[in-house]
Amino acid sequence: MKKIFLYLSFVAATFMFISCNVNTQNAFSQEPKVLQPFTVKYGDYVFPVPSNFSLKQDLSMIYENKGLVRAYLVYVGKASTSKLLYFFDKYMPKNGWKKELFVAGEETTVAYSRDRQLIVIKIKQGLGGTVLRILLTAK
Repeated sequence: MKKIFLYLSFVAATFMFISCNVNTQNAFSQEPKVLQPFTVKYGDYVFPVPSNFSLKQDLSMIYENKGLVRAYLVYVGKASTSKLLYFFDKYMPKNGWKKELFVAGEETTVAYSRDRQLIVIKIKQGLGGTVLRILLTAK
């Protein structure tokens, strides 16, 4: 019985230590009050991404052949879905993009087009932050 009590105490202490570390890490990576854009360019595709988001190259794929670009890009950062929707609605038109689609749900989808180009953005909230999955394709 004493061994079981010691084991459970150890497990509880380890869990508390890990929980404290996770909360401390999240405290330093809070969502910014205002999302600032940085411009991304792949071939003829020019579009904004919030500056506090970073590209996950190991999860992204870019295909380029004779000037034709198709891509699946994954960015991670922190921002609420509503701030991201406002961000894209504000900055996408500045690069000539017109909103084509909006679908809200567990994963929000928004799409913009320009000429024969299409950008589909999926926004997913998670415990560790926000994931943007961006598809660059043809209309």
